[in-house]
Amino acid sequence: MPCTPNYTNRAVRVYQQGILLRTPHTGEPPTRGRKLTVDEKHTAEAPHAHYKQERNLHIAKRLQALCLLRRGTPTRQVARIVGVSRMSIHKWLTWYRTGGLDELTRRTRGGNRATPRSRLTPDQQARLIQHASTQGFRTLREAVVWCREALGVVLSERQMQRLFHRLGFRRKIPRPMVVRADAALQAQCRGFARR
Repeated sequence: MPCTPNYTNRAVRVYQQGILLRTPHTGEPPTRGRKLTVDEKHTAEAPHAHYKQERNLHIAKRLQALCLLRRGTPTRQVARIVGVSRMSIHKWLTWYRTGGLDELTRRTRGGNRATPRSRLTPDQQARLIQHASTQGFRTLREAVVWCREALGVVLSERQMQRLFHRLGFRRKIPRPMVVRADAALQAQCRGFARR
């Protein structure tokens, strides 16, 4: 008696080879994993309204992905539409599940960085501002040397540049000056005027 192949084993084998095949039980293509569910924290219109009003492109992508997921679009397809990886979609979904739309829009690209704190105390900053406004610095290197000698604080030129920018100082660029006319030279040249 010949051996008949098992249909389900064949379906699994063919599916693993990349050919989409219908399962015998439901008639639908075999799926991997469980069905993704999105918690209903808001009405269906709330994420879409936020998406339409959002000006930050990165946050708008998250809201678009959330809208697509709520419509039942598969994660892989949402990732392809939005232009990010599936892991990003799952990360955004976790943020939404824990804190709703507020948590999803709160996070910014590049992390939640704290503002850089200054290495100078307020008294040292006041002395630096007073010296810069009265005597001035010709270069950043000169300011770094003055800081090291007068205040005892070692800063790099880049740190000094950022500090000046934060304090509102701008580089003073000298304007071109016209050389003043020499009266004696003009008098001498007048004798050679055209006749």
